[in-house]
Amino acid sequence: MSDEKTQNQSPVYTFLGNAPGDEFREIARIHHKEAKELLERARAAQAEDRQHEAKLLMDLSAARKQRAEEFDRAARGEGGDPIVTEILDWQQDMRKTHTPHMMEFLTKEELAAAELARLAALPPPGFIVRALDWIALKKEQCKRRMLTACFSFLQAFNRPGGNRQDGGGTSRVGTRSGRG
Repeated sequence: MSDEKTQNQSPVYTFLGNAPGDEFREIARIHHKEAKELLERARAAQAEDRQHEAKLLMDLSAARKQRAEEFDRAARGEGGDPIVTEILDWQQDMRKTHTPHMMEFLTKEELAAAELARLAALPPPGFIVRALDWIALKKEQCKRRMLTACFSFLQAFNRPGGNRQDGGGTSRVGTRSGRG
């Protein structure tokens, strides 16, 4: 007996309780039930004036009903396996929308530039770095305040009528006594 002869024959055994179309009938029954439920939900959504949802549910119901009819035909032996048909349709869609993978090759210069950019990127500052920055900012603010205060003091000191003169009216600032 050759392999071709056995492959083209229908199986000589069946499992008890499983007729060839019973599985398709069960799947068709489930699809019919889902289509009916979707149609009821679509009518309820339409009654509540949710038109977009109602249209979507109607479309889903029609698709379920169509699939149920395909399984009914398969159960009667009028068509092929609807699951195989769906898989083949899906593959056809994949062929139409498939984008082949294209490998990207980089030159040594491009790779070096990308690596340099990655290495040059600084990590976000952590708690310690932020604390040191805050201290440096406060130090600069204190330095500015101290310089402003000293400048204000010196201006007040050098004003005419300021505190630079002693009781005799002569200034001791910048003079040397005549004694040696």
